[in-house]
Amino acid sequence: MLPAAALWLVVIIRLVGLRFGWKPGVLPGMAAVAVGATLNIDPVYLFVDGLLGERNLLNLIVHLFMGAGMTELSRLLLKATGRADDGGRQVRALIGMGIVLGLIQAALLLVSDTEGSATNFTDTFASIPTIAPYQASFFAWIGIVLGYTGVECLRRDKSGESRGFGIGLGIVSAGCLAGVGAVAVKMLLIGMEFFGVQAPFGLYIGYRILMALTMLGFAVGFAVPSYARMKTAAAARRRRAEDLDALRPIVRRLMRTCEGTRALEAANVSLAARTSKTQLYRWFILIGDIRVLEPGLLSPEETRIVDQIGRRIEDTGTPARRAALSGG
Repeated sequence: MLPAAALWLVVIIRLVGLRFGWKPGVLPGMAAVAVGATLNIDPVYLFVDGLLGERNLLNLIVHLFMGAGMTELSRLLLKATGRADDGGRQVRALIGMGIVLGLIQAALLLVSDTEGSATNFTDTFASIPTIAPYQASFFAWIGIVLGYTGVECLRRDKSGESRGFGIGLGIVSAGCLAGVGAVAVKMLLIGMEFFGVQAPFGLYIGYRILMALTMLGFAVGFAVPSYARMKTAAAARRRRAEDLDALRPIVRRLMRTCEGTRALEAANVSLAARTSKTQLYRWFILIGDIRVLEPGLLSPEETRIVDQIGRRIEDTGTPARRAALSGG
C-alpha cells in the first residue's frame, strides 16, 4: 500500500504543477503505474475483480496499466537524458514489444480457466499450462523496460543537470535495478511453480520487497525533481509579488503624469493584483518608456528599486519576458 500511496503523491504533485504552467510530462505514465499498483492491493483486487465476474481479468488489466505506464516513463526518461537516438528506434522497439506481449497475455488469459479471484495468481493457477507463459510474458516486458532504462540513465551525460534532477535520476536508476532483481526472482518462482517445485517462502518475501523498492524508487525519483521545481516556482512567484508591490506605487504615480498617460495608451497595463511574469515585465517596460521620455520623473529611490528589479528580470530570461518585450 505504501508504494501506491507514494506513486499517487507524485501524481498529485504533478497535478499541482500544472497550475505553475508545467507540461503533463510524466503525469500520464505515473498515473497509469499508480492505478496498476492500487488495483494490485489485495482487498482492492478482490473487490474490483468480483465486479468483473471473478475471472481474474483484473490481473490482465493491472499488467497492461503497469506495462504501459513503465514504458511511457522509460520513453520520457530516455528523452530527458538524451539517451534516445534521433530516430527514436529504442522507444519504438519498447512500445512495439509491449504491444506484442500485451496481446500475447490477453490471448493466453482468455483461453485459460481462471475462475475465482486470486491475489496470488501464479500459485493458484500454476497447474494450468498457459499461466506460466502468461506471467512470464508480462515480467519479461517489465524486466526489459526496467533494465534498459536503468542502464541508459546511468550512462547519461550529467553535465548541466540540476542537483534535484541528478538525485532523482539516481534513485530511479536504483529502482530500475531493484525491478530487474524482482523480475529475476519472479521468473524463478514461475519456473518452480511450473515444474511443481516448492519455492522457499523467502523467495516470495524477497520478490515483494524488491518490487516495493522498485515502485518507491520510481515514486521518490520522480518526486524529488518535481518537488524542487515546485519550490523554485513558488519562490519565484513570491519574488514577483514583492517586485510588483514595490513597482505598484511607482506605476500608479506615473500614470497620473502626462508622460505616463501617453505611455499607457501604447501599453496593455493593468494595476490589478496579479503575480504573473507578463504583468511584471509590462510594468517594467512602461516605467522604462517613461524614463526615456522624461528621466527626471523618477526619484533616486525609485530609480534604485527599478534598477534592482531590472537586474533580476535580466537574469531570468524566460519566454514570458521575451513575449512581453516583443509586445506579445
